[in-house]
Amino acid sequence: MFFSQVNFNHLKAFYSVAKNKSFTIACEELNVSQPTLSLQVQELESDYNIILLKRNKRPIELTTEGKIIFSYAEKIFHLAHEMEGTIHDLDVLHAGTIKIGSSRLLATYFLPNIINSIKEDHPRMKFLLHTGMSKQILKEIIDYKYHAGFIGRVPYPGNIIYKQISKQKLYFIIAATDNLKNRIYLKDLSNYPIILQEEGSVTRECIINEFRNRGIALNNYIAAGTPRSVKSMVQLGMGGSFFPFFAIEEELKENKFRYIHILDDLYIYIDLVYLRERRKAQTIRSIISSLNRHSFPS
Repeated sequence: MFFSQVNFNHLKAFYSVAKNKSFTIACEELNVSQPTLSLQVQELESDYNIILLKRNKRPIELTTEGKIIFSYAEKIFHLAHEMEGTIHDLDVLHAGTIKIGSSRLLATYFLPNIINSIKEDHPRMKFLLHTGMSKQILKEIIDYKYHAGFIGRVPYPGNIIYKQISKQKLYFIIAATDNLKNRIYLKDLSNYPIILQEEGSVTRECIINEFRNRGIALNNYIAAGTPRSVKSMVQLGMGGSFFPFFAIEEELKENKFRYIHILDDLYIYIDLVYLRERRKAQTIRSIISSLNRHSFPS
């Protein structure tokens, strides 16, 4: 039987379950209860008198009919997102406001110079800045909440384009009165108290991964919060921490702490990221053209 009107709520429920291979994850994604979600999928199956999911499999698998419906649903929702992005860009062209996402560290110490450079080239352009963890900003870019983002590099999905803005060496800072040697290897810090930034920080993940990849035990660390609180703990002599130079330059000039040269060079990468389907949007092209005309510290 042919139905002239598709219930897109039911289709979206099925699409989320099929994409995530889980009712639990789909419930979190759509912010609905599991009974509601199950009913929506069942009603879609009932509408077309077909079975879409092999519910006895873990993880959930699609039936032959389910695979066909999923392929159409994927195209439908991709086009819907693309339309939202286009409307978003049209709105920007009229209102002149670009929504940018950024990690907190970059928003405080690095992004002002970038925005100032862009505004020199496009003085009428306005910016609305949102901050958060790099992975969260990336997710919200994918969800069309922001036109673009400036974040520390994380694994990117295929629908994201990134442009490297800067490669930043990480410096290990300690209290000005600490007598730690000026030049050491990472392994020399295995028992030294290391103050880590909040969970989700790209710098934190970089440090943990470097210790793990080099087979060095991270025996003595403190899980702290924001960069500001980490710096305060360093000044109090509670341990040391890693920062890119742009985030500690002023404090070093004021002798609030000193930095140690780690002979194993550690780096983070700062990227401009945006959706692949936005690559031809005037907002993105304007940002990139400005970035290409300016250089930023590495």
